[in-house]
Amino acid sequence: MFFQRSTTTPTTGGEMAASLHRVRDAIREERRKRIAERLKKPSVADFYKGRNVFITGGSGFVGRMVIEQLLRTCPDIGTIYLVMRAKKGTAPQDRLQGLLDVPLYDRLRAERPGALSKLVVLPGDITELGLGLSREHQDLLRKEVSVVFHIAASVRFDDPFQKAVFTNVRSTREVVALARGMRLASLVHVSTAYTNVNQDPEREQVYPTHLDWRSVIRMAEEMDAGSLWAMDCLGPKLRDFQPNSYTFTKALAEVLINEVADELPVVIVRPSIVMPTFKDPIPGWIDNLYGLGAFWAAAWKGLIRVSYSPYKDVAFDSVPGDVVTKITILASWARGLSYSVRAPPADGSAPKAKGVEVVHATVGKVGCSYTDMEWVTQELSTKIACTGMIRDTKYTLRNNYFVYLVEHWYHHILYGTVLDLAATLTGKKRRAMKAYRSLAVGLETLKQFSKEFNFTSENQEYIQTLMHPKDEDAYCTLAYFSGRDNIENLCDWASNTIKGVLMYAMKEDISPKNLKDIPKIKMAMKLYHGTMAAIAGIAAYSLVPS
Repeated sequence: MFFQRSTTTPTTGGEMAASLHRVRDAIREERRKRIAERLKKPSVADFYKGRNVFITGGSGFVGRMVIEQLLRTCPDIGTIYLVMRAKKGTAPQDRLQGLLDVPLYDRLRAERPGALSKLVVLPGDITELGLGLSREHQDLLRKEVSVVFHIAASVRFDDPFQKAVFTNVRSTREVVALARGMRLASLVHVSTAYTNVNQDPEREQVYPTHLDWRSVIRMAEEMDAGSLWAMDCLGPKLRDFQPNSYTFTKALAEVLINEVADELPVVIVRPSIVMPTFKDPIPGWIDNLYGLGAFWAAAWKGLIRVSYSPYKDVAFDSVPGDVVTKITILASWARGLSYSVRAPPADGSAPKAKGVEVVHATVGKVGCSYTDMEWVTQELSTKIACTGMIRDTKYTLRNNYFVYLVEHWYHHILYGTVLDLAATLTGKKRRAMKAYRSLAVGLETLKQFSKEFNFTSENQEYIQTLMHPKDEDAYCTLAYFSGRDNIENLCDWASNTIKGVLMYAMKEDISPKNLKDIPKIKMAMKLYHGTMAAIAGIAAYSLVPS
């Protein structure tokens, strides 16, 4: 609310005070009206009371957090059905037990004992027709379920054409087909913010694709092995502007969802780079080494010393996992109550209701930049240490490619070769250069996202204003954005992120006792540098004519 400066000045202090009181009362009245309006809506817990939910991708990072958040904040939720396939000889039910036996669920077990008994696993495979579910289980879901979260996806950027299409596009078609038989309140499709990297800005809407999703599925189903191999080779031509098979297939899936928006209560959530949790249910939780998580793991193990990018101050749009989870569940709640999550236009006109509603789960300028990485590494390298470090933690970014190549050869290739040679001489397994090859692939992938992306966030911000007051403690995400506005908070966030990657994803010991090994590691590195300098000096001397 904006108040225009008056052209007339109150003649007395009493009139000035009365004017200020009127302004304050108007603000309070507006606030009371908004709260009263929000109180008329059911809370998230009220909405989910007695509801049964179906989740694909419940074994993944975001899926596991959605399960935890729902069970912890919605005590009266019904059954949560998960589709899960057998893996490496382990039955789906046994896989579930292993997935639940992690610190992510410790708070839930303490606050709501027995809540995990509401999980029911249905054997299936999202890459198969009908999601690989039996006819009996399909009928069960159609009869019992009213909320669907389609989170399952292959997040590998180099998947073969057929696998990427079956996992990310055809599975979406099969979920929609299943949902048509349900008394559906909402279907949330979790996509990615990078489906339209050619747009600037990328708005919270679905953009058309240059290929039809039906034709792409048909190609994947009908091609023989030789044709699919050729398709993989022609991948960049097929994808057009898309950087990889993941964003290409997720964009197709979005168009599919958009086409059924008039028929089903669907909504799309687009996360950017998902990082460890900010605070819920525990700070720093992560179960994988994708994206920036792999960088932090490599930095603290001593693998990476230098990287190259001309975009030193561009921030990666790295969003905490719990922020994604809260936005995803809020989107299902709003869509289930038929509330529009489209933010009203700034000019006060009615939103244009067209197509599926999209909510970004992004952070924009609050993300982590290469400059942040350098500073964090310098600040925390003497405060966090883990087992199995191959050298002390240091990191530098170079924007001069020639300087980077020299340092890369010395710090990575030469050092890895020396480590593998030492391993061979001592009868141990050679691992260093294999790790550096994997790291090189990871850093090359990260380059695709180390530039300025402009994601609009009007719907993301608007959905926060819709929530019931009872949901503010559990679902408000604004604390994260306000918590990154100074150096102290940045350091706390980074510390939790690094500890989470090491403890939960790497299963490393990060107890303070490891700090005593850092001086020894630094001494060993001085010996290494001295030896290399001596070898270089001897080689140079031998080349000088006598």
